Amino acid sequence: MNICYFTCSTKYGGLEKVTVDISNSISLNNNVIVLVPNGCQYKDKFSQNITLIEYKSLDRRLNPFLYLEIYFILKKYKIDLVHTHASKATQIFYYLNKFMKLIHVATKHNARKGKIFNKIKYVTAVSNDSAKTIKNDNVKIIYNGIQALEIKDNTQKNEVFTITAIGRLDKIKGFDTLIKEFSKIKNSAILQIVGEGEEYNNLTSLIKELSLENKVSLLGFRKDIPTIINSSDLVVMSSLSEGFSIVMIESIFYAKVFISTKVSGCKDILSSKLLIEDFNIASKIDEVINNYQEFIDEFSQVRNKYKNKFTLENISKEYLDYYSNILKLERR
Repeated sequence: MNICYFTCSTKYGGLEKVTVDISNSISLNNNVIVLVPNGCQYKDKFSQNITLIEYKSLDRRLNPFLYLEIYFILKKYKIDLVHTHASKATQIFYYLNKFMKLIHVATKHNARKGKIFNKIKYVTAVSNDSAKTIKNDNVKIIYNGIQALEIKDNTQKNEVFTITAIGRLDKIKGFDTLIKEFSKIKNSAILQIVGEGEEYNNLTSLIKELSLENKVSLLGFRKDIPTIINSSDLVVMSSLSEGFSIVMIESIFYAKVFISTKVSGCKDILSSKLLIEDFNIASKIDEVINNYQEFIDEFSQVRNKYKNKFTLENISKEYLDYYSNILKLERR
């Protein structure tokens, strides 16, 4: 099967990680090309099995040169199926495909508006909330997955209860709220936030303003996320919005306890006990610390139920089965 993955993202985040991981996995037994914008910051993460093409034209929806460039690329590689990720790439290829008539699969990664997905025949969504925003009878939910690493469980007890949050430093991740709420907890603990982004200076100022320099640290970009999660006592997600969080999946594999705000994806998977009501993060953290073994047991049930489902191997198989069924339908 000749498959093209198309995204307009230049920066590396959860959506891009999913695109990289799925295309790398599927390229093991299929011909895969990936279309990314010029200046893509995560080119080095794609497998050598993949034909990676940076399109040179500006990826504006009404740029005729972009449509021509992509048209000739897809013709050259005799693509059977194009899989677009997120609304911009989906909209661009939707209009181009009026002339090409290729099989088009689109994935919606969030629960925000995106009317273009209503027009696509074959659509996947990464969560129930995301699927509900699409007016299309052919929506299929395929959750995200990760290539799990074998790491040695850290059984050594931390001197101070260690809380970790992970994500790009962006307002939508709610790290400012997390820091403010952390300042209110009654138990002794430290908070470490892993990631980089535009909110770094604002968060640094907030930490100083609340005199939390000795309790809250911004660790920046790290490559050892599984080890950091595994050595933490608690992983917290404070996001205002999510698609299907990679941090949640990583926590299912590596964390002792994971709690989250009631965002898309997490509501599908976590029990109510592990969800934070109305951003009352401080009270939930204190509840976890005061009843720690109870929360370990609660999260263990989630791990046992979902750990095997969220492997990259299983998710890739779901996509390949989906592609194969579509090809059969279209070739009748």
